[in-house]
Amino acid sequence: MPTSPTQRTRWWRHAVSAGLDLLFPAKCIACHGDLSEVQRESSICRECEERLEFIDWPVCPRCAAPVPSTNGVDLACNHCRGDKLRFQRAIALGSYEGLLRQLVMRTKADRQGVVTHALAELAWQRLRDQLLELQIDVVTAVPMHRWRRWQRGANAPQLIARSLAEKLNVPCAGEMLRLVRNVPPQVGLSRPARFRNLSGEMAVGASYHLAAARVLIVDDILTTGATCSEAARVLRRAGAADVTVLVLARTPA
Repeated sequence: MPTSPTQRTRWWRHAVSAGLDLLFPAKCIACHGDLSEVQRESSICRECEERLEFIDWPVCPRCAAPVPSTNGVDLACNHCRGDKLRFQRAIALGSYEGLLRQLVMRTKADRQGVVTHALAELAWQRLRDQLLELQIDVVTAVPMHRWRRWQRGANAPQLIARSLAEKLNVPCAGEMLRLVRNVPPQVGLSRPARFRNLSGEMAVGASYHLAAARVLIVDDILTTGATCSEAARVLRRAGAADVTVLVLARTPA
């Protein structure tokens, strides 16, 4: 048995983890089947992972919407051309459909964070290189009003922000952004109404200083980009030099 306190702590953690695995084998978050050793970190089996609509097609670098490609040349995006999006770029793990849509919906009430952690791990595995290239200084999440947080019992964007910040080895300021009031949900609103609904409704906490910082905003779904655009607007107003949006899923155009 290890002798130093640190070694003993690690040994006990490993022993407890191994014992729990024997009593309660790790299960896939999607199909609940048993996981192999290599699949346990992402908590999803190979078969279910292959069903996820990960983005592997040309997308607009600004809003992550699919763009047409002809003879290897990506054409201009028609989806955000008329929008004044305040963030510089958007990165999406996959398309908001099929199994990925089901899992993202589950994160909204994922009180234990099991599904959220799994999707955060998948996002890191697949988007790691893109994120590292951006040299992010701080990670935050779109704000959720405290009453909605209480109703759901979960805040997936904030959990994902913490996970990615730890992997990027940068600070996480998950509560840097706040809502001025409990604004109505965006669901069901038209594109222009989504932008109007959030205009002027966000603020950056007074204790945060963003002198030329490169900020990563985390959200679960990107549709019009209205929520993240308002968040980026107040961040840049507070001094951020560059704002990137990362979402689990981009709604099909």
